[in-house]
Amino acid sequence: MGEGVTYSLVLGPFHPAWRGPQRFDLRVSGERIADVEYHDGFNERGCAERLPRLDLPQALHLVTRVCGTCSFAHSLAFCQAIEQLCNLEVSERAQALRVVTAEFERIASHTRAAAALLHTLGMDSYASDLRHLREQAQQALQALSGARIIPDLCLPGGLRRDLTQRDRETLLVALPKLNRSLFRFIDRLIDHRPLLARTVEVGVLTRAAAEQFGVHGPLARASGIQRDTRTDAPYAAYARLNFKPITQDGGDVYARLMLLLLEAYESIKLIEAALAELPAGEWRGEMPEALPKGQASATAEGPHGLIRYTLEGDGERLKHVRIDTPRQLDRLLTRTLLAQAMLDNVVAIIVSTDPCLACAEH
Repeated sequence: MGEGVTYSLVLGPFHPAWRGPQRFDLRVSGERIADVEYHDGFNERGCAERLPRLDLPQALHLVTRVCGTCSFAHSLAFCQAIEQLCNLEVSERAQALRVVTAEFERIASHTRAAAALLHTLGMDSYASDLRHLREQAQQALQALSGARIIPDLCLPGGLRRDLTQRDRETLLVALPKLNRSLFRFIDRLIDHRPLLARTVEVGVLTRAAAEQFGVHGPLARASGIQRDTRTDAPYAAYARLNFKPITQDGGDVYARLMLLLLEAYESIKLIEAALAELPAGEWRGEMPEALPKGQASATAEGPHGLIRYTLEGDGERLKHVRIDTPRQLDRLLTRTLLAQAMLDNVVAIIVSTDPCLACAEH
């Protein structure tokens, strides 16, 4: 196309190049994006409005299915809100196992997202290696919860099932191998020249813009913002595990990719620490028969950022539920990321943000 030629291009929803339920109307001038119109709302389900119509076991069942990649994080925030409302104690063993499960979910989500980005960039052999690592994380989730995805594990006051000593020992043997594999993978990728050429200073979200838009999770931390619920408002066993958030300063596609991989690597170390000193004792939880009158709010750091559940009880059951999830791609973020981007980079920029429409359009 000539430099002065301007045309429009529609990407999505459910497009061969972009399978997410969003539509991007791109106005292209030459080979660069001149303007973007963003459309969402194709996947809205009204989960928060449905929850008060259900009894508590049914409500928790729905909460675990709000999002497949953030399933445990949603159930953990929901259960912590019930625990506040009902003044329930959680044992140290259950708290540690909640961290283990949450971090395996993070590894599975981050490696999936990084693999999708590498596939978009044409680096299929690297993407295949990451999918293998993700498979190991999902197998660990199955050992913990009985399910590779959507782990129905969390209950108010504890868990549905315990980790057997045999499975704990198996994980403690497997984790160093997973650690070494991911370390070698990152080491191979970190100075990969073709990758750097495609991703550095591409799709930049500056720290100032990230602060202005109030983004959370990996998207914020890849722009240098040290914002993480696991340290800002510690829950479960995070305060005992000496966890420190990871950040990258570039705010570009490369920084977002590295942030996902480095966080997955840090998650392995957190799991090892939690399992190495796993407390003995009670672990069971159970659903309360009724909810006291009042309101409670609790948060968890899901794979995409802060998830908050605010619950109101009427003395017997749920009266009102509010679900707050991390800010995802929207009109302002899309325009910021894609303005003047090369057309060939558009899909990679979008994929690098790891958008979670299941959370955003709950």
